[in-house]
Amino acid sequence: MAGLGYNISMAKTEAIIFDLFGVVLNDSLGQMLDELARTDPKGVVEVWDLIHQVSRGMIDREDSNRQVAAIFGMTVDEYRQRVAAGEVRNTQLLELISQLRGTYKTAILSNISKGGLSRRFSSQELDKYFDVVVGSADVGMAKPDLEVYRLTATRLGVEPARCIFTDDKSDFCEAAIETGMRAIHYTDFASFKTQLERLLAQG
Repeated sequence: MAGLGYNISMAKTEAIIFDLFGVVLNDSLGQMLDELARTDPKGVVEVWDLIHQVSRGMIDREDSNRQVAAIFGMTVDEYRQRVAAGEVRNTQLLELISQLRGTYKTAILSNISKGGLSRRFSSQELDKYFDVVVGSADVGMAKPDLEVYRLTATRLGVEPARCIFTDDKSDFCEAAIETGMRAIHYTDFASFKTQLERLLAQG
């Protein structure tokens, strides 16, 4: 989206915050929902409602998985296998994050069930790439709640105006901008890298 990479604040960047699904990992559930939308739009709404509940720690992951699998017409095992198979790591981005850590603090901010990050990355991997890890269900807040962005900045030890946030969902980027962050709407690695270099060159 044009304009999402810009904010009137020109504070020096100290931290870069990354979304998980659709940025660091392929969003396999999002792809499944796109397929479901062709035949069952109401089911898509029901799945998103369950995702929002589990992301905020309102229901547990196993209960959510059972209900979501049923909407997709799958067993729980089939659903888990389909999601896991599609969650491919963005190796180009992870390599870039490794390079950025020499100069900037980094964080991951994800709408995810309790323990979801540790199921996908070892503690050593998380420590390698990120200074701070914030999972929504672990803190009881989820994007686009403004407080979860502020919490991430606080844990990084920087002001929101000194953060760049990236997400594949434009409304989550817009919420970050409301807190004073600059934001990049992630569509692909090449475009993201170009926009990031432009923002970092500004300060």
